Parts: sequence; C-alpha cells; structure tokens
Amino acid sequence: MNRDKFDEIDKMFESLEKANDETLESFKERLSGTLDNQKDLVDYKKDTDYHRSPMVRRPTIPDQINASFDTRLDYFLYFIKNVNYGVSNNGQYVHGHVRALNQYLEHAKINHNDLSQVEAVLKDELERYVSVSKNTLDIKGYYDGLNYVNKALKKSKEIMASKINAILKKELQ
Repeated sequence: MNRDKFDEIDKMFESLEKANDETLESFKERLSGTLDNQKDLVDYKKDTDYHRSPMVRRPTIPDQINASFDTRLDYFLYFIKNVNYGVSNNGQYVHGHVRALNQYLEHAKINHNDLSQVEAVLKDELERYVSVSKNTLDIKGYYDGLNYVNKALKKSKEIMASKINAILKKELQ
C-alpha cells in the first residue's frame, strides 16, 4: 500500500521534470488532489486527522489472556484498560467508547468488592440505550462501549468461576 503511494509520487516528480513550464501551484494542487483521493488508505496518527478517519472497528474482548489475577475486579480492569482501537479507528467513535469505559471504571472503583452492583447499573443503561437512535459515531461508540463493558464483566465472572472450580476440584481429590 505505501509502495503504491511512493510510486505515485515518483511519477508526479517525473512528470514535473518533463513539463518545466508547470507552475509550483498547479503541482501542489495536483499532489493535494491525489492525496485527498487516497486519504481512506492512510493510517492517521495526528489528532486532527484521526477524527476524520471513516473507519469504525469495534474492539473485542480477547478469548485468551496471558495474565493471572486474584480477583474478578483485576480481570475486569485488565479488559477495560487494554482495549485495542487500532491506529485508524474513527476518533468520535473511540471517544464515545472510552467515555463508556471510563464511566464504568469509576463504578467499579466505587463497588470494587461487588461487581454485581456495576452489572445492575449497566443493565439499566443498556436497556435505555436500546431505543436511543445511534445516529452519531460518538453515540454508537458509547453504546458499543457499554456492550464491551458488559462482555468484560461476564468474562471476568467466567474466569473467576473457572478458577474457583479448579480450586474446589483440587481440594476434593
């Protein structure tokens, strides 16, 4: 992909050398037009460009993790703090998603000994958001963030249940 862009730029320089009468302004316009046509292929890293990226990728909870924790809260925090949005995800979408994660991170800190409280609050909010129009990327990101939090809570519960089950099996032998 990058090689194609460099080849395109090289061709432009070659054509510029051939047409000595071409002005610098017309060359800039032509170069700008070519780059504008390819902006969907560019990985944006600057904040201003990052928000223009049309791409939306919904982050997922990993099936396997290479970490072991002692509490359900630790697993939940691991999932919340290690979200991978990629470099080309839409900034508005990511902003909404992060807003949801941060909100429930605060709920988890308050109810750190009982994540079922967080689950109850989340369930109510998810039910409210089902009927909300997701007509902006920020709202869609927030809603997907709520669903991500829900999956993180479920996965943390599953992992701890599995650990407890393994301990009980070991003790019963």
